[in-house]
Amino acid sequence: MIEVEAARAKIQQALAQQKKVEIVSILEATGRVCAEDIYAQVAVPHFPRAGMDGYAIIAKESEGASPEQPVTLQVIDAIFAGDSEPNVKNVCGSAVRIMTGAPIPKPYDAVIKQEWTDYGKTEVNIYREIKAGRNYGVVGEDVTHNQKIFSKYQVINSRAVGILAAQGMKEISVLAPMKVGIIATGSELISLETPLTSGKIYDSNLYTLASFIQSSGSKIIFKEHCSDDTVVISKIIREQIETIDLLITTGGVSVGEKDYVPQVIKDLGGKSLFHFVNMKPGTPIMASTYQNKVILSLSGNPFAAVVNLHLFYWSALADFMGCPELNLEKREVQLTEDLKQSNIRRFIRAHEENGLVSLNATLHYSSVFHNTLDTNCLIDQPAKKTLKKGDSVTVYYWKS
Repeated sequence: MIEVEAARAKIQQALAQQKKVEIVSILEATGRVCAEDIYAQVAVPHFPRAGMDGYAIIAKESEGASPEQPVTLQVIDAIFAGDSEPNVKNVCGSAVRIMTGAPIPKPYDAVIKQEWTDYGKTEVNIYREIKAGRNYGVVGEDVTHNQKIFSKYQVINSRAVGILAAQGMKEISVLAPMKVGIIATGSELISLETPLTSGKIYDSNLYTLASFIQSSGSKIIFKEHCSDDTVVISKIIREQIETIDLLITTGGVSVGEKDYVPQVIKDLGGKSLFHFVNMKPGTPIMASTYQNKVILSLSGNPFAAVVNLHLFYWSALADFMGCPELNLEKREVQLTEDLKQSNIRRFIRAHEENGLVSLNATLHYSSVFHNTLDTNCLIDQPAKKTLKKGDSVTVYYWKS
């Protein structure tokens, strides 16, 4: 069996990188991947501005100021946020009443906060010394002109939207999302609208996988469930393969009598990249190519399907979008209990907090899914290795 890392590499080699670009409004850009380097067109701020309410002064003129011996300056103007910078003359011995965010006129070089004054309107008494540059926001204090503010292949988050807005940008170039199709196979599956009968189960995998994929920023082109019927499975793949970048199937991928997915892909002329990976749950996972598109075929068991998805979809998405930050987050943390040896590499649902990881779930079957709500990560247990309390282990965190 192939190892997880080698299997990922095979997918990466087969998956073309996204080249398509879209122009979207900055409010639609959250979670999208930047398609180009972006440089600041304006400095932020583009004028010197007051850092607090007070008086703009020449700092040197405050020397020696104290409550006992205040320095008295003539107040010659008042400036509020949004006002234009006034052309002030004869500033020696003067001050300008100023509010936070207002432009500081030359040659004033500091703002003394109003609490250190008597709030004078025509004359102001200053009770403390202040140094040049205090409470004085210089041009480009936040962002300098021509500074690179975003890099190509960087994910745009909500903070980034604010930075773009500060540049006066309404739109941004982003990479087109990955287009994904999902097929859930299994004659036992029924849609949520169908009454439940003996031998049938609701198709939960389709919704679980679709939810994870949508949260990643990818676009789901279609999602269908079908019975264990080679003709139907083949028809969906043939008709839809040109509409997507990645096809994900779930179920029908092992060695049972009705595990038809490997044979269907072979009959279509698809090429297998790998089948069976040294991991559990989800050992039978398969990847293949058809019409130059990658098909990722996951286990049908609910927990196994999600483990397969996390260990292979996110890395494939990161490769496709050229954006490593889309990949799973992993860390080295400390185990709080012993773990028995497993014959093959095992990924175990767990909960990490403050650098400590524990198994707060008691059932670890591939078919049990509800207790994943109490977990936030997967422990990566190497094959044939007993782990002891206090050991350092690798964990992969769930995506939302």
